[in-house]
Amino acid sequence: MGYAVDYRPNRKRARRQTPQNKAQRTKDIRNAVRWNLAQLEHDTLGAETISRDMVCGLLRLGKIAPTADPTGDHVLQELISKGVVLRPAKRAGVQVFDRADLLASLKSWAGVQ
Repeated sequence: MGYAVDYRPNRKRARRQTPQNKAQRTKDIRNAVRWNLAQLEHDTLGAETISRDMVCGLLRLGKIAPTADPTGDHVLQELISKGVVLRPAKRAGVQVFDRADLLASLKSWAGVQ
């Protein structure tokens, strides 16, 4: 009393741009921070604050998921929501981080001396 043909979907599921494993994504973010933290520290040597765009650019957070998040802003927001980085303050409409706090928190999270 059933159908003679089995149902088989003819469309494929969407492929995800980011790794499905959250541990692998966290590992990728930690490696990106670890590899580029010295460049961030060197390029912002005389500054007290660092803008959000500059943090994303110098840490190369856009390389983690280049097609889904080319700017790296979502990765930085993930670090803020996890509590790794303190929330940025707004100055003249631009979100800025305190350089000393940002470097200290990223170094302790990434395991860099």
